[in-house]
Amino acid sequence: MNASILIVEDEFIVASDLSDMVTKAGYQVCAVADTVQSAKKAVDQYQPTWVLLDIFLQDGSMGTELAPYLQDKGIGFIYISANTNQSVLEAATATNPYGFLVKPFREKDLLLMLEIARGKHESILEFSSQREALLQQGLWSLTDDKTPYESKLENTPVAFQSLIPFDFMTYEFWPATGNNPVSGAYLRSGFNEYQALAGSNLRLPNNTSIFRGKSGDQGKRPEAKVFSGVSFTDLIDQQLWGISQSLKSDLRSALLFECESNAGCLQLWFFNKGDGVYEHSHKRLLINSEKSIFRLFRQLSLTPPSGNSSIPRQARRVQPINPLHKFEGIAGRSAALLHLLDNVEMVAVTNVTVLLLGESGTGKEKVAKNIHLLSSRRSKPFVTVNCAAMPANLMESELFGHEVGAFTGATAKRIGKFEGANGGTIFLDEIGELPLESQVKLLRVLQEKQLEHIGSSKTISVDVRIIAATNRNLEQEVGEGRFRLDLFYRLNVYPITLPPLRERGEDILILAKYFIEKSAANLGRTSIPELSAAALKQLSEHTWPGNIRELEHLMERTLIKTKDPVIGTVELPGCTSGHLTLSSVSDTKKTLQQIETEHILSVLKKCNGKINGPGGAAEVLDLPASTLTSKMKKLGIKRTSNYDS
Repeated sequence: MNASILIVEDEFIVASDLSDMVTKAGYQVCAVADTVQSAKKAVDQYQPTWVLLDIFLQDGSMGTELAPYLQDKGIGFIYISANTNQSVLEAATATNPYGFLVKPFREKDLLLMLEIARGKHESILEFSSQREALLQQGLWSLTDDKTPYESKLENTPVAFQSLIPFDFMTYEFWPATGNNPVSGAYLRSGFNEYQALAGSNLRLPNNTSIFRGKSGDQGKRPEAKVFSGVSFTDLIDQQLWGISQSLKSDLRSALLFECESNAGCLQLWFFNKGDGVYEHSHKRLLINSEKSIFRLFRQLSLTPPSGNSSIPRQARRVQPINPLHKFEGIAGRSAALLHLLDNVEMVAVTNVTVLLLGESGTGKEKVAKNIHLLSSRRSKPFVTVNCAAMPANLMESELFGHEVGAFTGATAKRIGKFEGANGGTIFLDEIGELPLESQVKLLRVLQEKQLEHIGSSKTISVDVRIIAATNRNLEQEVGEGRFRLDLFYRLNVYPITLPPLRERGEDILILAKYFIEKSAANLGRTSIPELSAAALKQLSEHTWPGNIRELEHLMERTLIKTKDPVIGTVELPGCTSGHLTLSSVSDTKKTLQQIETEHILSVLKKCNGKINGPGGAAEVLDLPASTLTSKMKKLGIKRTSNYDS
């Protein structure tokens, strides 16, 4: 097998058992360490393929402290711990491990997790290679001698954006000839839309240089550093840029890259409004693309043939080459949405498994469809499976198909969802609702990409790209035993979290107008009413617990009721205002399950037991009818219940 393993475990017996298990399976144990420091020495000496890493170690150190060191070395690691509470799982997941094993575990669990880790590692390597190829391709096309200087200048931010997401980007180049440094910056204003800012008006944070000098020493390797949390706060407090204070206060993280050759030294900064956005993969991508990056910015530092200054004298808009309408059914221009679309654009061209996370109604199916449409599988099927709406006893038949006579009622052969999606994409919506027994069967197909019809022993291979989605906290579900850990790590290759609408304030009015126009087209209305100032104020101040779906339904209802050219006010649903009255929480002994049950019963009563359609409980609660039906089943609420009780 040739793969070597470093075991970092402070309990001798556990370490010995681990060593025996993996050795028997064909792995080579290169060393055993019991502290973070001793583990670092072993990593440097043996360069293991994998590290089995205990979280709580002998000297009080945490295994999570070793994670960044392993990431810098490109070494995969799997946590092993007896502690499975949510806080530990979340802290561990934040370090991007390849797996997590809970003590005590069986030998086959360990070997399965190593197999999952191997598959995930291959996916990450493939993904990293594709990202690097995309960046190199974009940079080399810009540095081509036939590319006009203005085009180089305008399209530079576009080449980086989806791969190194940023809201503000600056660069400064120091020529080795001793000439004054040349600088510039780009401020993001939309999807592939930027303002090029005059470099002479900027004070770049060059005193944080990773390099000690700018001597043009070719022996220095390119360097990258991430600033987040406290380190970013210290950075932003000490530095000034020629940008507005409001933007400066919005920024939360930064990535610094420096490289040099005998031609000069380049310092490149990326700033983001999100916290913890930049990680090891971004650093490695920049370092591996050093020569292409340096060549581009060196060209930008030279005087263009026309004799114009190489840096724009004033802020000006850089026209987009890929407008937002490339994404089907998506509208808005908030930073949260733009970074989501960056992720969609980047991951779409790969084949990795994607896990969409976020609240109900944030548009997960829409995002999944766009990933499919932007991929090489766009001409093949896109199949949606609602895991919450599928009865457990029919799950295997629905997903994998069956033969005639496989069970009572199987009068015809059935092709399952996976087989129907062959060559394309399957979207497993509400994966967190999947029963444990169904999770086992799904895991096998994800691992082997093979299935069998019920009632048949014939193996069928399928080539399917998998996108899963959930509004549940899967780490918590794993910790409480409701979701399989191995399935979680099989799905969690590339997670994308969709922002709630309340974090996309500047998109609310854009979306409201978009949905009015969409509804008017569907209803055959030739005139589209305008939203009054009062209506716009209502929409802006609402908390949107139902997110985009709630807004869409509201605009459709509003249009149906409006015959005037102006919408004076909108009828916001009172039960979804996001605020609880005192009476609703007066009994502090009630559990969340009891409160949810009472709320659903209350809505059902108001709707006279109606679930589907206009005026039904699903619409009022702003939930898909299938999700509401699933919740009612779990809470023991029957359609025939006396809702007055």
